[in-house]
Amino acid sequence: MVGFDRAFTDEYLEKAQWALADDGDPTPALDLIAGTEDADRREHAVAVLGPAGALRIELLRGMAARQAYRPERWLLLGASLSAAAWAVREDNHATPVATERLVQEQQALVAEARTALRQAAALSRDDPVPWSELAGAVICAPQHRTETADVFKRACVLAPDLYAAHTRHLTALTHRWYGTQDKVLAFARTRTADRPDGHPLHALVALAHLEGYVDGLLRGTVVGRFWRAWRYFADSTVRRETDTAAARLLAGHAAYATHPWTIPAHQAFAALYHQAGDPAAARPHLALSGSHPTTWPWRYFGDPETQFTTARATAGL
Repeated sequence: MVGFDRAFTDEYLEKAQWALADDGDPTPALDLIAGTEDADRREHAVAVLGPAGALRIELLRGMAARQAYRPERWLLLGASLSAAAWAVREDNHATPVATERLVQEQQALVAEARTALRQAAALSRDDPVPWSELAGAVICAPQHRTETADVFKRACVLAPDLYAAHTRHLTALTHRWYGTQDKVLAFARTRTADRPDGHPLHALVALAHLEGYVDGLLRGTVVGRFWRAWRYFADSTVRRETDTAAARLLAGHAAYATHPWTIPAHQAFAALYHQAGDPAAARPHLALSGSHPTTWPWRYFGDPETQFTTARATAGL
């Protein structure tokens, strides 16, 4: 099932999201993508609109084919195919045994997304967003060993600080995708070291530690999982690093208050502190998190809406 992300305050984006999903009208979405010059805002818009488009793939296929010279059509189609591929993967993991049919369906969607996004990139060579979307699409079915890294590098050449491109590559480095927690942490530390206070990419530190925490929940016996979960955020090194990154995000909030990825960045820390059982530390991030949850990382721990509402209540909001 495709989950919608509504953790933003852009009314036009919200209207475009629902017009596409509910009414099957892609015009507002395509106009928004085509008319947005800022790479951060376009990346965010495409990330939000992809899951809505996953419900309208046949329509988007037809529109891209009819006007194949329009990069925004291929970009929206590719993002929608990527979202659909991830939804198939989640459905497959929800069953006791992965089915070959669903695996093949996912791989086919990723292959088609790759083609669409590369077409968008070819038609708009200065646009980093097709590469950012591709960084997420190819994680679950890479063509070769270095594809995820290669795609991320292409995005960074065009725009070195795109939030979703970084968070997607961080995911590609995790243990469940045959990486290591050491690689995840090294990436987060390197990519945040020189960022100004308030920049959303400081959330990479929170996301890196959430990945380490979740990895511990998935391995070993029940007792072992409980022990690792209890110990993770009690580690003084982990808390010092996350607290420092959180303080830097908060310190420069005013300068980045209108950045499209600021709300998801604060929710990454809110989710971490909620899992760590520290509502006081979560509170300032929740206060800057808007009224709707991001799907990730809350979905790691259950229904995002329930998790977000509980975290706010626990923090006294």
